[in-house]
Amino acid sequence: MKTGTTYTLERGAEVLGTLTVASTEGFAVQATFDPTPAFDSYRPLFDEDARFAHRLAADPDPDLLEQAEAVMERILALGLILRRDGDLGHRTFLISIEDQTASFRPLTPEEEPL
Repeated sequence: MKTGTTYTLERGAEVLGTLTVASTEGFAVQATFDPTPAFDSYRPLFDEDARFAHRLAADPDPDLLEQAEAVMERILALGLILRRDGDLGHRTFLISIEDQTASFRPLTPEEEPL
């Protein structure tokens, strides 16, 4: 993925923010994140996901992993879309957002029409 590419993070008709690709490492994409006010109601869920990620880095406890997976399932259930210019983007991806940074990993490597 090309550095500088921008995506909007959307849920239905709501735009939650803009991601600008900073780097790509394997299948993971690192980006800056510029939230819109609509993201405020979702921030607690993403903050919880980030807390679990930090805890799991130090403690691979299976119970902790199960709780973290439950949070990720809640994020996936939001039905978020990453949209690039021209109505292309991703419907299926893993995403984490912490403060002004985000990382995402498309589950299908090719962008798809949205």
